[in-house]
Amino acid sequence: MAKERKNQLKKQKTPLLSVFKNLARKLAYLLLALSLFFVIYLIDRSNLLDPKISWEINNQLVASSNRYESLTNPLIKNKYLVNLNHIKEKVKESPWVSNAEVQRIFWNQIKVSIQEHDIAMRWGLAGYISSKGVLFKPNLTISSDAPIGLFSESNVLDSYFDFRQYQAILDPVKISIFKRTSIDELTLENNIKIILGHQKQNERLKIFIRSFEQLKKYEKIRTRGIFDMRYPNGFALSYSPL
Repeated sequence: MAKERKNQLKKQKTPLLSVFKNLARKLAYLLLALSLFFVIYLIDRSNLLDPKISWEINNQLVASSNRYESLTNPLIKNKYLVNLNHIKEKVKESPWVSNAEVQRIFWNQIKVSIQEHDIAMRWGLAGYISSKGVLFKPNLTISSDAPIGLFSESNVLDSYFDFRQYQAILDPVKISIFKRTSIDELTLENNIKIILGHQKQNERLKIFIRSFEQLKKYEKIRTRGIFDMRYPNGFALSYSPL
């Protein structure tokens, strides 16, 4: 008895052209991915995306700032992790900085704006006082002809405020040294010394001005005079040694 044959569908063969197209497509995707990884690798190895800081100091753009770059360089070594707040706080650690702002201009472009203390007075040999009465100590000697203040650190702000009042009364004559202990003493740029005491200093300084106008014709007084203004009805006059 003859066996029945079951009809079986023949499996269609994938056309060779279609196989090549699939392989080409996969190869193209692979090449594209490899190219993308290669470009990322090249960019990562280059300095194209390295963070760059532009500096604005006292409203003036500067190409570089050695004074502050030594503080910020360690914070921008990782190009992918740059914290602007850390940069700001680090810059503000400098004794020169009155205020600082940091902003990102572009992904790797950072702008640091700094307001520095000016020098309105030298605080002995240990520091400087700004025009806002702020004491700062940059730990270096700066050539300056600003007047010298000799008073305690705890009394800087009040002393500087009183100095400005004295200077306004004496203007245009300049004070070269202001010394405050238990009493106030001024040395003027012409080497005249004024002892004001610890009270009614402004009134006594005005009396000095009127008195000096009458006595300045005498060279000895004009160049070596010491005016002690602590007397209720006048002053005592002496002279600095030659």
